[in-house]
Amino acid sequence: MSRRNIEVIVHIDESLSKPELTDLENSLCEDYGIETAHVNPTRQHLMLIDFSPEAVNSLQVLNYVKNKGVHAELIGGI
Repeated sequence: MSRRNIEVIVHIDESLSKPELTDLENSLCEDYGIETAHVNPTRQHLMLIDFSPEAVNSLQVLNYVKNKGVHAELIGGI
């Protein structure tokens, strides 16, 4: 039985420009198990990432973000 995707919120420490945020979102969507990644337009330090728990876990998702060259912390799931 297939489980539903999980959404987590990640806090990005850096102040990134709009193009940098868009590049980060697009790049994360290419990573294995990631379905979507969106930055909150009014709180640009917060990113909502939707992923498949059958493919990756939340710590792997956080490492995907960190491997893109930004400092980040996992805030939690929703």
